[in-house]
Order: sequence, then C-alpha cells, then structure tokens
Amino acid sequence: MDFVFNLEEVQSAQEAVAGGFGILETGMYKDCTIVRGVHSKTKAGNNVLDLTVKTATGHETTIYQAFIMDAKWASGKDNTYGYAAFLRFAKAAGMNSSETFQEALLDRDGKPVIGKKSQAPVVFTSFKALANKKVDLGVQKCFDIFDGKVQETNEVYDTFSCGSESSDKLGSRLKDKLSSAYKEFMVDGGAVETSTETTEVEDF
Repeated sequence: MDFVFNLEEVQSAQEAVAGGFGILETGMYKDCTIVRGVHSKTKAGNNVLDLTVKTATGHETTIYQAFIMDAKWASGKDNTYGYAAFLRFAKAAGMNSSETFQEALLDRDGKPVIGKKSQAPVVFTSFKALANKKVDLGVQKCFDIFDGKVQETNEVYDTFSCGSESSDKLGSRLKDKLSSAYKEFMVDGGAVETSTETTEVEDF
C-alpha cells in the first residue's frame, strides 16, 4: 500500500505530552524506551506481558496485559491474533530470551515502592531482554463504560522496530477505540465523567 500524506490530519494531530504519567493519546510513538516488561498471569492462567514504556518526550505509562504471550489460550483455543502481535513486538524489541529477574519498583528518589494492601515492597518478575530496548509503538486510547462511568485505557495497536517505514504509514490512520457499550452510553446522553487508568501500584 502506498503512503498517503494527509496534511489536514497532520495539522490537527495533537503533540505527545512532554513528561508526565498515565494514559497516552492515540498515535504512533517513535523511539519509545521499554522501562520494563513484566510477566504475569490472568486468573484463567494465560501468560501476559504488562508493558511500561517511556516516550521520546519522557511520558511514562504502563499498558496492562499489553500482550497475551501464549500460542493457545488456557482453554486450548488458538490465540492467533494475540500471539502474532506478541511475536512482532518481541522481534522489534530484540527479545532473544525469556529469562526473568525480580525487579523492585522504585520511586523517583530511588526508594522501594510499598504496596497499598500488603505493606511490602512491590517486586515484579521482569524480562531481562526487554529492559531499555527501543521500539516504535502504535498506541490506541480506548473508551469503555464501567460502573456507569467512562473508562479510558491504552492498548498496543502494533509494534515496529525503530525507523520502520511501516510505522510512518500507520501513524495517520490510528483512531481511538470505542466499545459498543461506550457508543450506546454516549448516544443515550451519558455522563462525561471519566475514570482513567493510573500508574498507582495496586496488589494484583
């Protein structure tokens, strides 16, 4: 597919916020640094990757369950799309090993972060091969409804190696992801109060 340059969309695009934490706007974020890739599991037993990244402008966010890393779901069903997305991410990031280490979460002063419920230091099972790697990351801002309120989260749309021509082509086509519940809620004149995903540490 040929690259289509849309000047109107370029001019109306919002810049990434310099610094800060939390939800990212929909867009292509080039030269993102992987702060950590954490190995966790869903209640059903699927292996997932929680991804913390920092954009080139210094904005840091965590995308929980960014990838399902199993070729098959715990139910035995093929994870066709999700596994392929993980493989593309792993290749773009140069992930050549599944070796993990126990990584303590530190605050800005370098002190251990304490879990709200356990009162113990927060420790992650992180992949060694992902720390400080760089990727071009296509991110979607997702809107859904939870307990009658708008909930905003981020999802990874796709991953590219830094400088990939494919990331240039995708950037202008990315759009917010709206759940059917959100669309219905807004058509019915729902409340505009939002509940955004935060980077505060919870025990999980």
